[in-house]
Amino acid sequence: MHDEKVVTTFFLITYNQEKYIREAIKGAFSQTYSPLEIVISDDCSTDGTFRIIEEMCEKYDGQHKIVVNQNRYNLGLIGHINRITELSSGELIIYAAGDDISLPHRTAKLVERYLATDRKASLLHSSVYLIDIAGNRVGTRHPPVISHGINGMSLEDMALSGALIIGATSAFTRKIEETFGPITYSKCVEDLVMGFRSALTGSLEYIPEPLILYRHDSGITSRVDSRSQTYKEYIKSKIRGEEGYLAVLAQRIDDLKTIGEGDLIPLIKRKRTEVLLKRTLWTRKYSFIKLVSYSYKRCLFGVFVRLLLLEKKKRILFYVKKLMHTSRVNS
Repeated sequence: MHDEKVVTTFFLITYNQEKYIREAIKGAFSQTYSPLEIVISDDCSTDGTFRIIEEMCEKYDGQHKIVVNQNRYNLGLIGHINRITELSSGELIIYAAGDDISLPHRTAKLVERYLATDRKASLLHSSVYLIDIAGNRVGTRHPPVISHGINGMSLEDMALSGALIIGATSAFTRKIEETFGPITYSKCVEDLVMGFRSALTGSLEYIPEPLILYRHDSGITSRVDSRSQTYKEYIKSKIRGEEGYLAVLAQRIDDLKTIGEGDLIPLIKRKRTEVLLKRTLWTRKYSFIKLVSYSYKRCLFGVFVRLLLLEKKKRILFYVKKLMHTSRVNS
């Protein structure tokens, strides 16, 4: 069974990543599995990314089939991801990001595990080696769906979760798009959609070893940026995150309807209402009385009180940290 060949596409997606794209392409070219189609698709970058792609592909003389695509205009991440199946010929499609580095045996390991499931897995994923901006290994990360516990997450947990797989490690079959169609909501986080869609089919498969070097921009710069944030800027960033999560929950509701599974929909709808309530509290666009009435009518008064206290606590802690930081800087 393990000598069987699978028509496979290694799909490298890029946008404005001229600093890292060479390493990402070298990782793609280094794949030991054959036959392999490598598609490098650029979302109309405005820097030198596509020039580097053309240059490296023109010089490549290896065994893999190389396909280069540049979108006519910028589609955004979700729009670009929705083109992956269209641009690929493989039964199994391995996703790669333009700032990460795939280890040479990545494709071979994914195909081996796919065949071990008798081609039933619709999505496979792995853990990663974390690297800093200089490319140095700084640790290992496991996906939340595995780290959650010895038996992973239940389907109910996954329906509400804001963290499932590490999207940059995923490989998926055409079955997912054939079943659910393209991702509808442009603000979605793609791995939250793909992970849940695969779980709905009962075929989410994990490989317990790092198969990519995953860019991890941590350190002094990010800490300084967060310390210089105003509370208003902090709230804006949190709201952007919640908008992505709300889009994911809406997509999950649509996907459940597509396959005729409605049991989880009330649970997700309630979660969306809670998130909308939290976002409204943060923005302070409505009067306190209206929010109390809204939450009471929807049997969410306890949730409202908890969110209100959490918001007050966050606000106080934020200003205390700012004062401490200012004091240290001035001393």
